[in-house]
Amino acid sequence: MKRISFMVLACAAGGLGGVSCGGAEADDATQGTKPQFSVDAQGGVFTARDGFTIEVPPGAVSAATDITIERVEDAREGGVGPMYLLGPEGQTFDKPVSLTLPITVELEAELDENTFLDVYAFTAPADSDDFTRLERHDAFAAGVVTETPHFSRFQAGMVPPAAMASQHAYPMALAADDTYLYFASGGTESTAPADSNDGYIYRVKPGTTEVEAMTPADPDPKALWVNASHVYWASGGDNDPIIPSALKRVDKSTLAMETLIEIGYVLSVTGDESSVYFGDGDGHNIYKMPLDGGEPVVLAADAGAPEHLAQDAANIYWTGGATTNKVYKVAKSGGDVTVIAENEGEPAGIAVDAEFVYWANAGDGGVFKAPIAGGAKTLIYQGGSMGGLALRGSTLFSTDMSRNRSVQAHDLVENKTTVLALGQHFAWRIIAPEGQDVFWTNGGDYRFEGEIVSYSAP
Repeated sequence: MKRISFMVLACAAGGLGGVSCGGAEADDATQGTKPQFSVDAQGGVFTARDGFTIEVPPGAVSAATDITIERVEDAREGGVGPMYLLGPEGQTFDKPVSLTLPITVELEAELDENTFLDVYAFTAPADSDDFTRLERHDAFAAGVVTETPHFSRFQAGMVPPAAMASQHAYPMALAADDTYLYFASGGTESTAPADSNDGYIYRVKPGTTEVEAMTPADPDPKALWVNASHVYWASGGDNDPIIPSALKRVDKSTLAMETLIEIGYVLSVTGDESSVYFGDGDGHNIYKMPLDGGEPVVLAADAGAPEHLAQDAANIYWTGGATTNKVYKVAKSGGDVTVIAENEGEPAGIAVDAEFVYWANAGDGGVFKAPIAGGAKTLIYQGGSMGGLALRGSTLFSTDMSRNRSVQAHDLVENKTTVLALGQHFAWRIIAPEGQDVFWTNGGDYRFEGEIVSYSAP
């Protein structure tokens, strides 16, 4: 760890004679010299060149007290700024001391004025790496303000997402019910099928890492939807005529598998209480079919590559990808297809609420919305290469596969974006079940680097 002392730029007393400053820049702290300040019962404010600030309120101490500061460059996971060792270690105060911890992380893409990192203040004793998050959390673009009743180590940081499954081969599809999170992947290095295009359907209880395979190896599972009794998935061999693409399901209780239909090249699946809907990237159709199988009905032709679906009570919504660069809707009962947006940049993830359709563009990095009833689109967020979308209440979640490799929460009421995580290795799909954490897949840059992670978010 590299320890650095720094010059204090401003010292403001709470009253006459309340603060004395060290004056000149101190020697490197690793050689035993630390910046020292003295504060008495009237309190004071200390601000350093890098934005670090200590505000000691009146009455926090009853007698003159020396304060020492060491800036420690540390690579603690989730840290987005330097660490500060404040002394004397264990010094307590009668009133909490306010700290401003600067954010100094270097980002590939700068954040705009309405976008902030989800940064907190963390603390740990000098001889421990057991960091805890402090309760006060007033984050802004350049730092976070917190408070403490004692001195130890402090750092601005983000909460790393929790891995529920790791070292999987390119996990993509996600679904959830009240008990399990379901995902599809090519398995782990010890369980990977001989055919690298094959994979499994898994389930894991949120808050655990006990992953269970629900199916034997199956060709290229790529999309999931779950109801009370079954998990449905899109199965296919990369449009391989020898391995027909199919819509399949597995019973949650018995793990009995069924092939409901072999057709085209199934890319996506969703459903409701009576029907299952799926997108065919070979025939470029959107289909509707009874939950137990049967003759599918074409709801929409010329649908492009419908890899992402959304629904409400009346309609199915989808993006056509780079094949058409359009966003569509069609009534579940059938009828004319409506083009909601066109000339998009490879539209991908899609979500819908009572008034708007939301979509993410992988090509130009925009996240947009447009009225369901028709009208001009509005830019919500400009990213790099946007992938998945999930909507919960008035918060829209998105994944960015390039630039900062980040996951965002967009407050649609306040028009504010909070970056929840940085450095995610190819975040693909994201879901936000009501009353649960937010979950997303990290595909990984290489095989067996994939993860399924959870994050506690509003």
